[in-house]
Amino acid sequence: MKGLLIKDFQLLKKQKMLVVLSMVISFAFLLFGTSGIPFIIGYITIMFSLASTSTISYDQHSNGMSFLLTLPVSRRGYAMEKYVLMLVTMAGSLAVSSVLLLAAVCTNRIPFDPGLMLRALLSCALWSALVHALMIPIQLIFEAEKSRIAFAVIIGIAYAVFFGGIALARHFHIDVPGLFRSLVSRMDTAVLTLLLCLAAAGILGISILVSLHVMKKKEY
Repeated sequence: MKGLLIKDFQLLKKQKMLVVLSMVISFAFLLFGTSGIPFIIGYITIMFSLASTSTISYDQHSNGMSFLLTLPVSRRGYAMEKYVLMLVTMAGSLAVSSVLLLAAVCTNRIPFDPGLMLRALLSCALWSALVHALMIPIQLIFEAEKSRIAFAVIIGIAYAVFFGGIALARHFHIDVPGLFRSLVSRMDTAVLTLLLCLAAAGILGISILVSLHVMKKKEY
């Protein structure tokens, strides 16, 4: 796994401009007040996640996977290494988000609120975990261009189900946002945070099992 991580770090070094551009664009959004903290953190998370999962596309290019598997690299080890890399990019997105939050405080864009900053960083970590949990299996299953199409289709279906459900609830005069706010307001913050973390861990666990199954069955 160490060799795979070194390989991926070298690939990520080639995308260092992506990190710089993400910080510049996010700070510009923050400085000019054209977007809120949630959007900026979501943007950073998506960009870092794309950088991380793009290493799979590099590996699959020009029969790269066939070559990798001739080395002392197991299929299980390859899949698990991508989730270890996820932790590294998650740490990177947390670091960048922390810098931007401190910059926002220093420029008086937001008040200094440790609770707000902690919630923002936690949301960044959860977003990163969920995006990776979805993208890693998709990249392993569909490869390169097809994976982008598959990801767009899945996101489209999710949006259709979400907004379709809300529209259906409104048709039957059910206030879904109100019910959700009522449920959250009645729930202790620590309990809500724990439930969200457990849900993210469960989704990651399913993602890992899917990725391991794909790597076991896939022919290169």
